[in-house]
Amino acid sequence: MDQSLIIALKDVESTYKAKGQEQLHLRSINLSITAGEILAVVGRNGADKSALLRCIGLLDRPLTGIISIDNKNLTFLASKELCNERRSIGYISAKPEFLNSKTILKNIALPLQIQGFNKDEISALVEQALLKVGLEAKTHSYPQSLSPLQKIQADIARAIVNSPKILLCEDIFSGLAQTSVDLLSNLLQTLRQESRLTIVITTNDAEIIKTMCHSVVIMQQGTIVDRCSVYDLFTNPISDVAKEFIRFTTKHELPYSVRKKIIPTGTDKHHALVRINFSDCLAPEEILSNTLEAHELKMNIIQAYQEKIQDRLLNIMLIEIYGYHKIISDAVKFLNTNGLQSEIIGYVPNID
Repeated sequence: MDQSLIIALKDVESTYKAKGQEQLHLRSINLSITAGEILAVVGRNGADKSALLRCIGLLDRPLTGIISIDNKNLTFLASKELCNERRSIGYISAKPEFLNSKTILKNIALPLQIQGFNKDEISALVEQALLKVGLEAKTHSYPQSLSPLQKIQADIARAIVNSPKILLCEDIFSGLAQTSVDLLSNLLQTLRQESRLTIVITTNDAEIIKTMCHSVVIMQQGTIVDRCSVYDLFTNPISDVAKEFIRFTTKHELPYSVRKKIIPTGTDKHHALVRINFSDCLAPEEILSNTLEAHELKMNIIQAYQEKIQDRLLNIMLIEIYGYHKIISDAVKFLNTNGLQSEIIGYVPNID
C-alpha cells in the first residue's frame, strides 16, 4: 500500500439545519488516509458517518477547517474549480439514482458528455467501465430492470469512467444477500488493486471490516472517538464505543437460542458470557483453566474457532462462566493481564 497521504481533514466542523437553527454535524474532525487504504467508518445511527463522507467529497462544504485531497486544499475553491477536482472522487450510494428514460450506457456516458469527450472516447470508456464491474451484458438495459446489486455496480461504473483516485461508499452492503455482498466486496478489492484506489466505506458489518479493510474510524455523535487497525479493533478495543461494537457483533455470532436471552447485567440467577481472544499467548488453555480454578469458577465452552484478520491468525473462544459476579469480573481482569483479551458480553439465565 502506498504510504503517501491522499485525504487529510484538519479541525473540520459542519452544520445542518434543524427546526430553523444551525446544528453541528461534525465536530473537530482530524483524519488522515493514505493512498490505497480501505478505511471503514463505524458507528451507530446518528453518529454522522454519512456526513463525514459528504465532507470528504466536498458535497457539503465544512463550516470550519481544511479538507485536502492529494495535497491540494479544496475547501475554498470556487464551484467550477471544485467540480473539476471532485472528478477524482467517486461517491457510491446504497440507492443510486439514474435517469430512468436512458439506458445504463447513456447514464454512465453522461458525465463524460458534460466534460466534452468525443463519441469514440465515451464509447471506449463506458464499455471498459461496464466490463470492469461485470455489467457488460446490461449496456442497453434500463435502470428499473436492474437488481439492487446491479444498480450499485452501475453506480461504480459511472464513478470509474472518470478514473477517480478515491471511492466513497455509503452503506452499499446494507440489505444485500450474502452472495451479493461477496461479489461487491471482491469487485472493490479488485478495483483498488488495479487502479490504486483509496476506498472509504461506512458499514457496521464485522465481516466486511475483517475481510476488506485496513483500518477503522469509530464515530459517535459527529466525533471520531477511535482510530485503529482492524486487527486491534477485534483484539484490543480501547474506547467504550469500540468495546460496545465488539459486544454487539459477538452477540450475533452466538446461537439464536442463547442470543435472545442476553441481558446487560446479571443477578444470582444468571451467568456470564465471555469472549476471549488470543494470538501470541503461550499456554492459553492452562492460563484459563488455572484462573477459573483459583477463583472457584466453572465454565462451559460455547464456541471456539480461528479466523484470519489482516493476514494474522486470531483465536476466539465464547464461554459461559458460572459464579458470583464480582469474582467473575476479577477473573476476567486477571485473564486480560495475562495475554487473554477478555470481555463480558452479557448475562443469561441459569438453567435450574
